[in-house]
Amino acid sequence: MSQKTVLALVITGIVGIGVVASAVALAQPRTPVCEPLAESGKASSLVDVTDAELPDAPPVATFPTPLVTEGKELSLVQSGEGLAAVPGAAVDFQVAAYLGSNGQFLTASSYVPEESVRRVADPDSDDFFSRALTCATAGDRLVVTDTVERVFGPIPEDDLVQNDSTVVVIIDVVGSYLDTANGRTQAFQSGAPNVVEHPDGFHGVTVPMGTPPESLQVFTLKAGEGEPLEEGQTAVVNFTGVVWETKQVFSSSFEQGIPLDVALVDGSAEGASTGVIGGIFDGLVGQTIGSRVALVIPPSAGYPEGGGPAGVPEGATLIYVFDILGVK
Repeated sequence: MSQKTVLALVITGIVGIGVVASAVALAQPRTPVCEPLAESGKASSLVDVTDAELPDAPPVATFPTPLVTEGKELSLVQSGEGLAAVPGAAVDFQVAAYLGSNGQFLTASSYVPEESVRRVADPDSDDFFSRALTCATAGDRLVVTDTVERVFGPIPEDDLVQNDSTVVVIIDVVGSYLDTANGRTQAFQSGAPNVVEHPDGFHGVTVPMGTPPESLQVFTLKAGEGEPLEEGQTAVVNFTGVVWETKQVFSSSFEQGIPLDVALVDGSAEGASTGVIGGIFDGLVGQTIGSRVALVIPPSAGYPEGGGPAGVPEGATLIYVFDILGVK
């Protein structure tokens, strides 16, 4: 197996963690408390990046060879205007890699907009891309130079590529999101589930006493100041789903460790083949980015018979709590 094939498999693993489309949440200045992965250096500053001539193809990197980095270097070659990715915020990106010794193209993500990669920015992560994307902004193009091992992990070596070989990594940031629902906390509303936020971010949900309501109940727990969600958009959210009757969590994005996508298409409409259940569609459309919303969904606005996820009994009332972090 060639080194190009090995690194292609590594990139495939990277992409497999999260396949999403380009997006920008709320435009705002870069936050001054952000600490990027590294500073620009002699190696990263020598890399010139141009867009590919073909659509959905990776950019082309040119540089004098052999290019050798003496440590981790990061150059911002194109600056975006979106939301800066503070630790804990999700980022969507595409990536391409070139070998420093001879400029050979090694591997890349798909560069199809619908198939970009998602990571949560974390300067302390073991994952190279989670670290590199800290402080990144939608629209940024980053050049990172480092060793193969520090970017992709250990690989089988050959005469061309060793673990300490310099690799040039081009990161195109196509979307960045809020790290949490940052809206203004609203006064408690009668009948609303009690929702608390754990220090690690996930929701603690207390089911109200009494019998569940027979109609959809929508409670805005935090009112964000972003744009309202519209039908047909794809919202990027963290969420928790609880069964009213059993008081058990049946689904949560926090268990997967990354915000997920919700297509705002009414799957309960006549003739619909895709989309979400009616209660989620009706409850989220019109809500603003930055909001935390609790939905109490009766069976009539929930999953069709036999169509519910594991852990949801037939005829159950559901509680969903959504943190709306952005839109694609």
